[in-house]
Amino acid sequence: METHDHIPEYLMAYLGGEASEEQTQLAAEWLKSPENNEIFSQLKKIESLTSDLQLLKNFNVQEGKQKVRRKYRYNQLITFSGWMQRIAAVLFIPVLLGGVWSYIQKNNLQKDLFGLMVTQEIITQPGTKTHLFLPDSTEVWLNASSTLRFPSAFAGNERRIELDGEAFFKVFKNKRKPFIVNSRFQEIEAVGTAFNLSAYSGDLKFSTTLAEGKVKVNNCGKTDKIMFLEPGEQLNYNTQNKICKIQNVRVEDVIAWRDGVLIFNKTPFPEVAAKLGRWFNADIQITDQSIINYRFTGTFTSESLDQVMELLTLSAPIDYSISKRKILENKSFSKQKIKIWKDPHAKINLK
Repeated sequence: METHDHIPEYLMAYLGGEASEEQTQLAAEWLKSPENNEIFSQLKKIESLTSDLQLLKNFNVQEGKQKVRRKYRYNQLITFSGWMQRIAAVLFIPVLLGGVWSYIQKNNLQKDLFGLMVTQEIITQPGTKTHLFLPDSTEVWLNASSTLRFPSAFAGNERRIELDGEAFFKVFKNKRKPFIVNSRFQEIEAVGTAFNLSAYSGDLKFSTTLAEGKVKVNNCGKTDKIMFLEPGEQLNYNTQNKICKIQNVRVEDVIAWRDGVLIFNKTPFPEVAAKLGRWFNADIQITDQSIINYRFTGTFTSESLDQVMELLTLSAPIDYSISKRKILENKSFSKQKIKIWKDPHAKINLK
C-alpha cells in the first residue's frame, strides 16, 4: 500500500473531476484501502465547502500539503510509528479546515452557511428580457414574462434552480455538481452544457433545445422515462397527453430571441400568438377554432405589433381587431387586446 507522506497528484486530479484514464485507474487502486477511502471522504467534504465559497482561490493548498508532510515526518520519530503513521495520513484535514476557518473568521462569515442562504427571484416583465450570472458563474439569458429562482449559494452536491418561462443557459462546468433546472412538468440535468428551455406554465408545449454538451431530461412521458439530447436536438413535451418527441432543429433559430429576433418555422398559430403576446406585452386571443391548426413561417426583428399583425394577414386567411391601451389607476397602461378570427373573404393559399 502507498505510504501517506504526501497526497498523490493523481488523487487531486481525480477529486477535481479532471483525471486522465491512467490517473483514474491509479486513484481506484489507491481507494481500495479503507484508510484511504476515509481520507478521500473527508477530502470531498472540504472540496464541497470550498467550491461553494470559492475559498480554494484564497487558500494555499500547496502550503497546507507541506505542513502535512512536516507533521508526518515529525510523527515518524515517535515510538508508536505504525499507529502514528495512520494518524499522519489525515493530519492535513485539520490543516485545511484551519485555513478555511481562518478565512471565514476574517470575512465575518462565522454563521452557519446554510442559514445565510436565501432564495433569489428574477422576474422579467412582458416585452423585456435580461442577462445574468448565477452564483456558480453559469450564464443565463431570461426571456420575457419569465421567473427564475435560485439560491444565493449552491451548497451540497447539486446546483438546483427553478424556471417558469424561457431561458438560455450556458452552464459552468462542474462534474461533481450537476446543474438541474426544475420546471412545472420536467427536470433538466446538465454538467457543462449550453441549452434553451421554454417552460411557461400556461403553454401546451415545453421545449428543451441543446446547443452543445449533453442534457438528461427526467420525468418525460406517461412513464416518467429519462431521455438524453445531443446537440441540435429538441425535445418537445406535450403537457396534455404527456408525450415526448425529439426532433432536429436549427438551434440558432430557437435562441435568436436573445438578439431580439423572433423566428417561426411552420409554428402553430396558438404558439405564435402566445410568443407575440409575451414579446409585445399584449393579450392575443384566437376566437375562431377553425384557425387553430394554421401554421406560420416568418421572421420578425424590429417590426411594431401593428406591422406584425398586418404581415400575419398576408400569410393566413385571418382578420383581427386591436383595442387601445387604457391608463390604469396606478398610472400604468393596460395590455393591448387583440382578437383573431378567420376571414372568409381572404384569398390565400395555405398549401
